[in-house]
Order: sequence, then structure tokens, then C-alpha cells
Amino acid sequence: MTDKELAKKQQAQVTRREEQPEVETFVPAADIYETENQIVIRMDMPGVGKDNVDVRVDRNTLTVQGTVSGAPDGRLVYGEQRIGNFQRQFSLSNDLDRENIAATMDAGVLTLTIGKAEQVKPRKIEILPAT
Repeated sequence: MTDKELAKKQQAQVTRREEQPEVETFVPAADIYETENQIVIRMDMPGVGKDNVDVRVDRNTLTVQGTVSGAPDGRLVYGEQRIGNFQRQFSLSNDLDRENIAATMDAGVLTLTIGKAEQVKPRKIEILPAT
């Protein structure tokens, strides 16, 4: 395929995208880490501000949802970033403290920290003398 043919194909794709804006719901990627006292979930969300994300917990389900808007100025010439609604759900085990969940957004990365329940945190057992 020549450069001219490739450019024509890309222009046709852009035109179709502008004519029929897609409203899709996608699942953002997440990395999950475990420390001694908490679970940390990191989600890349380029172009999403904290006001466009909703984080909720309902029983054993943590839900992250929101919207990624298109380019604020100008006409989109070529786009690969996902635009539209997103939603991701995580099942929370009984080992996690639902009252100890925090969320921060920094440079397009949403970080959720979920504390572990006290009963599952490692603890030292004192050995008492026999009586």
C-alpha cells in the first residue's frame, strides 16, 4: 500500500468517525498491587479529569465509571485514544475494608487504595509463659 493510499484510507476512517460518533463503553486497563496493609489499583486514564470519574462501592463491588471526551479544540484528523464511556468493576473480598477506600488522580492515572481488614493483617503473636 502506497503512502497516498494509506493517507486516503485514514482520511476515510476519520470522516466516518466524525459522521457517526461512536458511543461505546469500554473497560480501562488496570494494574493491581498488594502490600502488607492494602490493595492498590492503578488505572491509566489519559484526558480524564477527576470530575469525569465516579468511584462507588456497593456491598462487594467497587465500580469506576465515567466519560472520556474528544479533543476540545479543532477537528480530529486521526485518533487512536478511546473516546466515550468507560466502566470497570472489581469484586471485593471480605478481607478488604470497604470503609477504608481512597482515590487520587494524578497526571491521568487514577489510584485506588483499599485497606485490608484488621483481622487479615499480619500480626505478631506474643508467647506467654505457661501457668
